[in-house]
Amino acid sequence: MTTYWAPCYSAVRNMENRTGRKGMVALTALGLLSERPCHPYEIQRLMRDRHKDYAIGKTRDLYRAIEELEAAGYIETVQTFRDGRRPERTVYKITAEGCEELQNWLNDLLGRPIVEHRAFNVAIGLICYLDQDRAMAALAARCVALQAELAALDEALHALQEQLHLPRLVLLEEEHAKALREAELRWVRSIIDDIREGKLTWNEEILREHFEAMHEAETARRFISAGHAAAAPPEEAP
Repeated sequence: MTTYWAPCYSAVRNMENRTGRKGMVALTALGLLSERPCHPYEIQRLMRDRHKDYAIGKTRDLYRAIEELEAAGYIETVQTFRDGRRPERTVYKITAEGCEELQNWLNDLLGRPIVEHRAFNVAIGLICYLDQDRAMAALAARCVALQAELAALDEALHALQEQLHLPRLVLLEEEHAKALREAELRWVRSIIDDIREGKLTWNEEILREHFEAMHEAETARRFISAGHAAAAPPEEAP
């Protein structure tokens, strides 16, 4: 039997473990187990039923998260059973330590903004390596995709509210996703307008001058820092 070290998820440990995809699967599993004891297959079903898309289909991540949560003492085995010819299933429940960790984890994520290096953030920071016409075309295509995504979100929210009569509390995740996409669409459109109107412009010559100036400024900063370090008097021995 493999023994797992729990990298997991306490605030005193690496925040990356608490905010990455695997951490989100573990957090969701911990939340579902706070409702009632479940086996991993049931947890998967609940994730699917509740549209936790970031966790759906991540079977390996879920089982690894369960093992790490158990190793950390946040969940424990209730029983193991076999239903006919189906594989053996283990039911887990949350512990008192797990309840406390769930509260602390959610408190951290809700209260502390974190840097998330989404692919678009990286690409927009490197947009200068495209010529302006191609950059505008790519951003215009993104606007179309965002509009389609927003239409789908509107339709889904309407169905969940009007047809299934779900309370707003369980739809906050969808509301947030919609708000982020709406803000992104407004911002991307403003960038396209600024490029078109000449307020935001670049070419090879501008980039070369910019990067050379950055290099000179960094070189000067290092020279000044080295000079201060050399001029500093030596510390007296106690």
